[in-house]
Amino acid sequence: METKNKFEEMPKGDFHVDLANPKLVEILGNPELSHAIKRAKQLTPEGLRKVDLIFASVYRRIDDAQKAIATEGDPKKQESVLNDHHKIIEYYRNTKDFKIIEKPQDLGLPSTDKTNIVLHLECGDIVTDPDIVEELFNRGVRSIGPMYNHDNHIGGGAKGDLNRGLSAAGKRIIDRMIQLGMIIDVAHANRRTSADIIERARDYQKVVATHTGLGTPSRDMERFITPKLLQEIAKRGGVVGMVPAKPFFPKLEKDFADGMKKASDLTSSADNLAIGSDFGGFDSKDLYEEMDEIGKLSKIAEILSEKGRFSDNEIAKIMFGNIERLVKSLR
Repeated sequence: METKNKFEEMPKGDFHVDLANPKLVEILGNPELSHAIKRAKQLTPEGLRKVDLIFASVYRRIDDAQKAIATEGDPKKQESVLNDHHKIIEYYRNTKDFKIIEKPQDLGLPSTDKTNIVLHLECGDIVTDPDIVEELFNRGVRSIGPMYNHDNHIGGGAKGDLNRGLSAAGKRIIDRMIQLGMIIDVAHANRRTSADIIERARDYQKVVATHTGLGTPSRDMERFITPKLLQEIAKRGGVVGMVPAKPFFPKLEKDFADGMKKASDLTSSADNLAIGSDFGGFDSKDLYEEMDEIGKLSKIAEILSEKGRFSDNEIAKIMFGNIERLVKSLR
């Protein structure tokens, strides 16, 4: 009981949450997005109040026709999706339950009943030129994942053309993100595009993977981070969030704990690891029974201690400190 209380009181952050997903029908007036309504129970108000900092996804599912035009980078063809993203941002901004963190000082203010969130654009299809990056920045977005699973005009997605790398337009977009001090997320990029982003960013400290798994010989998929990419992100000071869910780690107390330990061994510390739950993005069948909603994040801390043999100081970094450090580097 003493250990449980200790971890329940420890500050907690989540590097990736599809926070608006269950509300998209309401936000956008689009019944075709009803697939996630049942996921609201993963994001209860009581659970959210237990989390000190969340990277909140700005994204809506698109159809095959929209994916097919993503490589064109045509602003007119992306206009309707861009407008929907603006509505999602306004939902976060106008809902009394959330406080948007745009600069380090915002995080340092006295705590309230609101959940601290960083707005994270999960797919870069709508970023048809660098000026869109700045427009999103002015709306409060501080983190962008240029890719989703499909290819777009920026580069290659994890389920697209694996030989497609960062495009010329993509390089200009990454450059603008760096100029603005934004966080660059490679979680859904294919390995070539991820490597190109790392190369383009050079020693930039805010290249991350917000929600991923660790590739192994038996589970080697493009959505999983490679040991090399993990090390490249870590040596620059970035952070990698691991997903505590069955598609990434089949068993929580064994596979997830072992994966976190292997990741810390590869980087020689726990200074670059975090939890990216992806709650709101999974159906219930993909979640562990003992870890099925965001209010249970302290269960991960217990497992990291008991099964992963991490120290309390290391656990504090993984559960909050590492993404707090990243947010405090915003400007």
